[in-house]
Amino acid sequence: MGLVICAPTPSFACNRFSLTSFGALYISDVQKEDALSTYRCITRHKYSGETRQSNGARLSVMDANESSPTILDSFQAGEINAGQSIELPCAAGGYPSPTVRWLKDGRPLPSDARWTRRLTGLTISDLRLEDSGSYACEVTNSFGSKEVSGQLHVIDPLRVTLSPKNLKTGISSTLFFTCSVEGSPEYSISWYRNTEPIVPDQHMSIQGQHNDTLQITAAQKLHSGAYQCFATRKGHTSQDFSIILLEDGTPRIVSSFSERVVNPGEPFSLMCGAKGAPPPSITWTLDDEPVVRDSTYKTSQYTLSDGLTVSHVNVSSPLIRDGGVYRCVARNSAGSAEYQARINVHPE
Repeated sequence: MGLVICAPTPSFACNRFSLTSFGALYISDVQKEDALSTYRCITRHKYSGETRQSNGARLSVMDANESSPTILDSFQAGEINAGQSIELPCAAGGYPSPTVRWLKDGRPLPSDARWTRRLTGLTISDLRLEDSGSYACEVTNSFGSKEVSGQLHVIDPLRVTLSPKNLKTGISSTLFFTCSVEGSPEYSISWYRNTEPIVPDQHMSIQGQHNDTLQITAAQKLHSGAYQCFATRKGHTSQDFSIILLEDGTPRIVSSFSERVVNPGEPFSLMCGAKGAPPPSITWTLDDEPVVRDSTYKTSQYTLSDGLTVSHVNVSSPLIRDGGVYRCVARNSAGSAEYQARINVHPE
């Protein structure tokens, strides 16, 4: 079996042998000694490393006869994402060896470092949308000419964003996922959970003009998992994913106030902190009547990065009637929790 080694420095022999991106071997300026070798191709699996070897082939080399060009390998049409590379094959035979000329949309190719003319065809790297068009390969010698042409369509690659990301929330929540797609139009969207296609049911529905929204109503613990959104167009696919964790998110009071006695006119502040999933909202009552924000009562609420919701009631100038049982109630879609204590307002 003959083996051509092209390192460290390419030799004349190496320059005569060309291997295409799709596995074809071409030999230019064929010599009689090329018939002394047996040629085989060896493939290696990308992931497993397993190798396979083809049957051997011998080359018959005869004296050259003058002939018009023949095209040994050609292309017709192709669609590819921008940013990738492609080889447009145009391997020609004939004697004398034909010259090759490439045209784009009927004009000779301009100079561009991304375009490489090879014995086996034209290689275009870092494809751009403007590279789309009609490509023609003309091969000519003193006995005639041949031409092959085809269309190249460069498309903007699909880009998918699924939101929200890595969501942790409570059972019974209503969730919305949005699959945003940029790039080529006329795509289709499909949804998966834990690698299985999502089948709409009483809890899960797929909505939107392009099926770009997934709604989960009254979510249960079994709805936890990895969600994927796939956008597909003519065999081109892009996807994004989100991890959802559903837990018992019933609120719980984690910080509160204690019973006390204050003098009339002596300002006081009450604080209530609660956690839950989703983060709860907190309301206040005084003797079972809602505390209304006004000139006497100032309320505030915020949620910290760790999910703790904190609420305050500030009473700037309390009267005796502002004493009583203050209750804070934390609520979310999973349930509620409350805490209460008496604040007495009377003179010492």
